[in-house]
Amino acid sequence: MAILTPLYFLLKNSKSVKKSITPGLLSSIFMSLLFVLTRKVQPVCQYLPNQDGIKCKFEWREVEMFIFYLCLMVLKNRTAVSVQQMITSSLTYSKLANAVLFYRVDPRLGIAYSFLCLVRIYIFPENFVDGPEEIIYFSDKTLEETLAEDRRVSWMIAFYTTWSPPCHAVMPAFACLSNEYATDFFRFGKVDVGKYPKAAERYGISTSTLSQQLPTVIIFEDGKPVDWRPMIGHNKKLLKYVFSEENMTRDFNLNKLYEDSLSKCKKSKKKANKKID
Repeated sequence: MAILTPLYFLLKNSKSVKKSITPGLLSSIFMSLLFVLTRKVQPVCQYLPNQDGIKCKFEWREVEMFIFYLCLMVLKNRTAVSVQQMITSSLTYSKLANAVLFYRVDPRLGIAYSFLCLVRIYIFPENFVDGPEEIIYFSDKTLEETLAEDRRVSWMIAFYTTWSPPCHAVMPAFACLSNEYATDFFRFGKVDVGKYPKAAERYGISTSTLSQQLPTVIIFEDGKPVDWRPMIGHNKKLLKYVFSEENMTRDFNLNKLYEDSLSKCKKSKKKANKKID
């Protein structure tokens, strides 16, 4: 249920079910359910040892591990910002639980299962395909050049790294916001600070493996940073922030930025028309 429930909501709310069902997702679901299948499905379950002496039945220890896994999923998914993150987290921990269960039955099975998981990651590295987005990717140099090029344009920039799970979790929500709010005078961009650390240094973003500043999202107006998350509190400690679509829309006041950008677009068109006349 920890896997199937978020998967159901993903497919129910997805604009395109076909795009949601990818080879990576299907293979990950299969690997996550493999122990249950080998324990319960005939005739495979007849060959899987059982310490209780009853074939094709779960041992009490295995039931305890399933209960622990479900509790862990509830705790882990409390702060999930998207259904995709819930599914990815559930599948990851499910495969870890499968590896432990197989190893408990027979160490050779645990090693073989772990090897299959590594092969799957190599063949299908992503569970989901990237959706459409209105995002420009910058380096440290191109970001500064673009900010200075036209100061009328407001920017929402995400500073991220490819190795950070929280960054991966935020990107679908960030992409959805870019599709909804991007205009000629309000644009969205991303900087990989793992690849371009100077951009992180310039804006005081720590890129260490223990950093709580990844991802960092900054609003730029007139070429200068005016708002960002996560913020630093009065005690000079970072305030935890959940980068959901709703939170970012509210806290960055995206509706106002969008309306301001539309008014700029209208003024720009009027000036262009006057020049033509």
